[in-house]
Amino acid sequence: MQSNLLARETGDLRHEDFTRSITSELLRSFVPAPQHRFNGERTAKHGPTDVGERVHSIRAHGAGVNTLALEKFDGRILLSGGAEGGIKVWNLEDAGNPNKLHTFRPLSSIARSTREESSPGHSHGVTHVAFYPFDPDAFLSSSYDKKLKLWATQRCTLSATFDLNATIYSHSTSPVADHLIVACATQNPAVRLVDLKSGSAVQALVAHGGPVLSTAWSPRHEHILVSGHADGKVRIWDIRRSGGVVALLDQEDSLGIVHKMKHLSAAGMDSSQIPHFRTSAQAHDDAVNGLQWTDDGQYIISAGLDRRIRVWDAATGANTLASFGSLIQNQHAKTASILVSPAHLTSGNNLLFWPNDQEILILDLHDGHIVTRLRSPGVTNPIGPRGARWEETESRV
Repeated sequence: MQSNLLARETGDLRHEDFTRSITSELLRSFVPAPQHRFNGERTAKHGPTDVGERVHSIRAHGAGVNTLALEKFDGRILLSGGAEGGIKVWNLEDAGNPNKLHTFRPLSSIARSTREESSPGHSHGVTHVAFYPFDPDAFLSSSYDKKLKLWATQRCTLSATFDLNATIYSHSTSPVADHLIVACATQNPAVRLVDLKSGSAVQALVAHGGPVLSTAWSPRHEHILVSGHADGKVRIWDIRRSGGVVALLDQEDSLGIVHKMKHLSAAGMDSSQIPHFRTSAQAHDDAVNGLQWTDDGQYIISAGLDRRIRVWDAATGANTLASFGSLIQNQHAKTASILVSPAHLTSGNNLLFWPNDQEILILDLHDGHIVTRLRSPGVTNPIGPRGARWEETESRV
């Protein structure tokens, strides 16, 4: 740090490079903050102030926490979705001093809808929550109750409900598009596209590979979408085309379409007869439950139940052969959240944040080495649609 400050003052280090260096150090220096707890119970508990005791007595949700979302505009509002079906909104600026003991209380809550107590909320466990890309005052939620819901953030009022008649594992919206289309990964072998503007499910991108477990929109092209399927395939779609699929990612292809076309053309094949991809190509040897793009659109990251994470050149479809070793854990057939550090904010390679059961691994995106490991103090277990094994699951944020 001191050497970078000196280099900046002497003019040997540009301001942009200094900023990237500091950001890189911050991303590598995460530590647990046990002094911060999230209490989502309706009646606050007044008990011991010992941090160790509070860890076991304060819960954000009555059952496991299935999903989290932080709004990107100022990082103030956090959403949490629970296995019991509830959604809570938290204000992270409630803590005046980040180094002192503080218990967060929900800014607002959406209760589970039951036969005894009807509410606009979900009737089963929440699978995914996400803010609308251009408006932090709106967010989307999906659930095992087969519904996608649109909410107003501050008051948690329901704006729209879409019944897709299939379990929705996750959903995604384009960060650059003018359209208001939400891509839903569902239990059926099709990506369901919901148009928030017209209020209907306008299209189904049909495949024959079992359930769809993950989707992700290109950050550069508003009509390009990737989806991960139970048959191990990653399909790339252009939603404007009737056929839909424009490519399949192939774990055996380390050259990519551009180099492959050149090689086959040099061998004398007519370029018009060269297939752009193998219809049998697989990205993973098991279901693909995690997808993410780097924010510059240059790479696609996929994760599968074969315990492999792969990095793909988005322009050519080539497998970059990045190796993340044998520590990767991924055995639950539910959408896995993958985070990648912004390309323009760090010096050197991007960092990949991977939820590895009882820890978070921070890895170098391109060579796969572990930068650091963030250990979770609690135990995490998979959650069923009705909150099965609630007593054994991690219910804290």
